[in-house]
Amino acid sequence: MAVSIAQDLNLLEQSLASLKVDYERFFSGELKVPPVLARKKVEQILRRIGNVTVEKAAERFRLQAVQGRFTAFSELWEKRLIAREEGRGQVRPSALGRPAEQPAPPPRADAGTSGSVKGFGRGDIRSLFERYCAARARTGEDVSRLRFDRFEELVKKQAAEIRSTTGASRLAFDVQVRDGKVRLVGRALPAPTKGTP
Repeated sequence: MAVSIAQDLNLLEQSLASLKVDYERFFSGELKVPPVLARKKVEQILRRIGNVTVEKAAERFRLQAVQGRFTAFSELWEKRLIAREEGRGQVRPSALGRPAEQPAPPPRADAGTSGSVKGFGRGDIRSLFERYCAARARTGEDVSRLRFDRFEELVKKQAAEIRSTTGASRLAFDVQVRDGKVRLVGRALPAPTKGTP
């Protein structure tokens, strides 16, 4: 039975990674309809594993991690679908990848807390993580082992390095593909001039 659970977990992680890519393609306009069937497939696998007693702690941890990611992604997708239906256009999952000439969004409530990336909340970092995963999946990489907590630490580390060299208080991050390789690129933004919000 353990082999079956391990196989189901592998299938679940691969299916979720593929589903994330499909949703990104849908929200970018590449797909005309949301990937409902692929989402149902992920839900079916989750139900099937959920009805089985998972004995190994490592497999329980993997299952809980995937369940958590799926729940977070589902909430994000629903918000973006609602925004689209309300006529707010193509809502990007994050303001982190905005062009430099657009004004920065107001900081989230958690932007000033210790350990966070100033000006960006955890939800923005998660959205950036989704874009990073989708970009790597498009280049043919296996993204099933990518973890949000490690990615968040990478963003924080890059933010600290940029701040220490530039002294900037406002940063922007983007996902770029160069020569077939996906990179997380951070840069300092100019300080707002007086009289501008």
